[in-house]
Amino acid sequence: MFDCDYPPPVTAGDTVAVVAPSHAPPDGFDEGLRRLRSFGVRTKLFDTATRDTAWLRNRPEARAQDVMDAFRDDETDAVVAAMGGNRAVQLLDHLDADAVARNPKRFFGSSDNTHLHLFLNSAGLVSFYGGQLFPDLAADPAVHPYTRANVERALGETPFGRVRPAPRWSDEYYDFDDREPRTWFPADGWEWHGPDERVRAPVVGGCLSMLRTHLIAGAPYFDLDSLDDCALAVETSGETPGASEVERFFVALGERGVLGDLAALLVGKPETPGGAREDREEFRRRQREAIAGTVAEYADDLPVVFDLDFGHAAPVLPLPMGAEAVIDGRERTIRFT
Repeated sequence: MFDCDYPPPVTAGDTVAVVAPSHAPPDGFDEGLRRLRSFGVRTKLFDTATRDTAWLRNRPEARAQDVMDAFRDDETDAVVAAMGGNRAVQLLDHLDADAVARNPKRFFGSSDNTHLHLFLNSAGLVSFYGGQLFPDLAADPAVHPYTRANVERALGETPFGRVRPAPRWSDEYYDFDDREPRTWFPADGWEWHGPDERVRAPVVGGCLSMLRTHLIAGAPYFDLDSLDDCALAVETSGETPGASEVERFFVALGERGVLGDLAALLVGKPETPGGAREDREEFRRRQREAIAGTVAEYADDLPVVFDLDFGHAAPVLPLPMGAEAVIDGRERTIRFT
């Protein structure tokens, strides 16, 4: 069971560290910084945030040092990842849990930063899955109002409180060259499966492919035996794994007995391979059916909520990982206490 506390809130005039735990943004870095400052904070760029991906690739110690320096730095009040990538798992052997516990700060990142969330949650800190510079803040002609409102809450509120579905969504790539608005589709809200009951549980998890990488690497922070009575939050990457691949992940969890021990399952709205709206909806439907069918086989009393607004689609809800949530199937509400 995870037992995490919210780090201190970020207030106007505070300083936010920007680091690159894995890769460097291909576009929009300066725009992301400007928009981060629009929340009333100062920014401080650590060394990795000024480097390109080619330099970062073979320097896990330097990337880990930057993360630790940002947490230890008395001048900074929160830490934001520049983007995701493929290499954050390399940092884990070089991080100091005691140091971050002594210097608690709110961390924002998603995708490959799953590894850092698991590390921070294990160290007792609530962290926020989402709100990184690229693409969450940098994309679109302006930050989407839903993303902006929820990043603002994540910076300054304790607890995070009730979360609500976004009214529309997009998974189109934002072209930083022509800067034309993306196509946005009406959202149908969340989809609930399983018993209409009320559960209270800490939320842990992240990107499916990174959770799998964490397990394969033998990293210690995603311990399947410690997920009893937790709400597992999972979303799929921009590589858009198909329903069969997603199903295999959940079958493996079922065979290990994990699904039967969870309190709830929260599934992020997936990015799709694109195409017509009907094709995108079909991709999402097939993923929901694969997960729901597997859960019904192994744990038919497990509450499941689909299409939450965290992950690789837009807009973005920075999900408070490690925080306790009340998931109410009768009222169809989720609230972080």
